Amino acid sequence: MDRSDYQKTYREKYKDQAKRVNLTFSLREFRSISRGAKSSGIAVAAYAKRCALEAHHRKAASIPEEVLEQLEDLRRMVRIMGNNMNQMAKHSNRVKQVLDDNEPFVHLQNLEGELKRAIANVAKHSAKSQTGGKA
Repeated sequence: MDRSDYQKTYREKYKDQAKRVNLTFSLREFRSISRGAKSSGIAVAAYAKRCALEAHHRKAASIPEEVLEQLEDLRRMVRIMGNNMNQMAKHSNRVKQVLDDNEPFVHLQNLEGELKRAIANVAKHSAKSQTGGKA
């Protein structure tokens, strides 16, 4: 295999394993990134990639423990409600009559309230993390 064949094969294989991304920065943004890269002693592209990956990983892992606990409580409530509704349906089918028509809707209203609170907590935390805790 000569050199040109080797390079062609290598480029095709590399294309399948890596993706190229082109970014456009304003002059001010580029200068800021360039200064950061220079102070880190690495190329601008490598610095931009490192910053992007660090921000991505930080955001992915930034859900606080209390929000995770609330979401787990919500998941548990949904399971309990589903079980209760199943039992009510089974009982109603057995006696051919619904004992309390409104009870399932009350449970659903409670679930909706819990869900709204959980979403608001996540949104509040997300806003705080994006503004450095000043939201």
